[in-house]
Amino acid sequence: MMLEVRIMEGGTVHLLGRFDASQAAAARQALSGVDRSVTFDLSELEYISSAGLGVLIEVYKRLHGKGQTMRLVKLRPNVKAVFGFAGLEKVLTIE
Repeated sequence: MMLEVRIMEGGTVHLLGRFDASQAAAARQALSGVDRSVTFDLSELEYISSAGLGVLIEVYKRLHGKGQTMRLVKLRPNVKAVFGFAGLEKVLTIE
């Protein structure tokens, strides 16, 4: 399954499917309009690669620079492990 990005009212973004290098450009485009505090619901994200992590870090940096926040919630164990391996649980808010 390819990546699907659903931007909901109220500041929640659902990421569904596989977030890898082949999906990074489309995801970057889809998320370019996110400019307020946001919660990413990753409950249906099956896989994330380093390219996917990079896109999320770009969003984090953009929001952080504007004094906004970004939370990641409902991570599957395999997805949470990727954030852990990358050391991102020290930087990003993961619940």
